[in-house]
Amino acid sequence: MGCKMDHPSLVTEPSSKVCIRFQDCDPFGHLYNARYLDYFINAREDHLAEHYGLDIYERQRELKENWLITKHEIAYISPAGLRETVVIKTCLLAFTEDSLLMEGVMLDETECHLKAVLWTRFRYFCFKSLKPSKHSPDLMELFGAIALSETRDPETFDSRVAELRKYYQMRSLPRQSSPTDPGNLGPRKLLFDS
Repeated sequence: MGCKMDHPSLVTEPSSKVCIRFQDCDPFGHLYNARYLDYFINAREDHLAEHYGLDIYERQRELKENWLITKHEIAYISPAGLRETVVIKTCLLAFTEDSLLMEGVMLDETECHLKAVLWTRFRYFCFKSLKPSKHSPDLMELFGAIALSETRDPETFDSRVAELRKYYQMRSLPRQSSPTDPGNLGPRKLLFDS
């Protein structure tokens, strides 16, 4: 079971719109903290299938291999409210032969106001041997094409959240465009600038 590699230019940061549902909210109409994880993971699952032809459940059924979540880091910036449409962007920040670091960003519908940031670490696992496993060459090729960095982990989670806060705060302010304005670089460009 491989992944589709027929796209000459793969999307590195897919996004989707989602409506916040009643059953996922607290009495104040805010998305429950634990439900943010579900929204992010569901969005990433959809992005993998839609943009990379990677069906993780089919892969598990056929190869008996899949990724297990080993760690979440999440920052809640601004509440997502009942029946609000949010945009969820996901990307692969870094990878190794047996692990992945995914980033999820939740924004308001205008993509100007940051709601939450998630980092999730995954470990590749073989369910036949019940042991960690290494990614196949086709997966390594895909990850090399879509990862924002294959050579190092990004900075700490807290510094990344601060960077994203600053970027989206600048983005929400009216400003005059300038070629040297760091706001024109986008959040991903800032990630690995030295």
